[in-house]
Amino acid sequence: MAIYIHFFRDSNLEKLDFGKVLEFFDAYPNFKIYYTDDEVQIDCRDDDFKFSYRYLITKKSRVNQIYKLNPQYLNVNFLLELPVLVPSFLVKEILTLTQKICKLFDLEIYNDAFKDVQPFNLADVVVLFEETRRETVAEYGIQDKLTFEKDKLDEICRYQRSVASLREYYHNEVDVNLVEPIIDKITNEYGISVVWNLGQPTVFPPHLTYIYVKEEQNIPFLVRRKDFMSIMNKYLIEIVNFLPDMYILKPKQAKASRKAVNKLRKVAIIDQNFKSVRLANFLDI
Repeated sequence: MAIYIHFFRDSNLEKLDFGKVLEFFDAYPNFKIYYTDDEVQIDCRDDDFKFSYRYLITKKSRVNQIYKLNPQYLNVNFLLELPVLVPSFLVKEILTLTQKICKLFDLEIYNDAFKDVQPFNLADVVVLFEETRRETVAEYGIQDKLTFEKDKLDEICRYQRSVASLREYYHNEVDVNLVEPIIDKITNEYGISVVWNLGQPTVFPPHLTYIYVKEEQNIPFLVRRKDFMSIMNKYLIEIVNFLPDMYILKPKQAKASRKAVNKLRKVAIIDQNFKSVRLANFLDI
């Protein structure tokens, strides 16, 4: 399910140079461009969130009842397919990029919910997204999505997007691993997990529910956050200048923490029914 944001341009301006539009997207490594007989697909594949969305350049206009719109503006057959059932964090990222595109190429926007073509306004489109998502959930339910508290999900997403920069900040001397949501297929219990390589200096992300403890020679085992913290708390230092509820296990403490493995094993939970899910499947509603 998607919201379609159509791009328009003042008819007094020169024709939109699509070569420059494609050059713009070529500068972003996550974007790949595909050509078909009917359209150019500009796809973004986001590995951090296992998520994708796209812009389209089409041969024909896909605007409903275009004749009712202000003739001063021409539909350039360029549009954004904005996903509906995704975290607000991702939508705001997409719309921030879209705002940049509109400014760079002198574009206005239109959606069926608007009275007419209008300048891009981030707040207006965020409201459109939130209302559409609310209506979609009311009519179709959340489907295969999972709900999560908004503020916490925003902070988890910020961490996920910051993994590369955090690794650089710690000079690649501390493990900074992507979070992985997991769900029990039997009980439907779910939450956020991360892998800790036993004895390795590590950053622990915000709002964890589970930690996979991984040893070199043994099968990884799963521990609930409260049990992990009760045993490991004396080794951890809270990171206070980035996000709430983040901790670091520094090298000296990491070495000492190896002796806690037997205590951790005693509080391990059965994990055979857990499966991974996409962070993009979480909804802050």
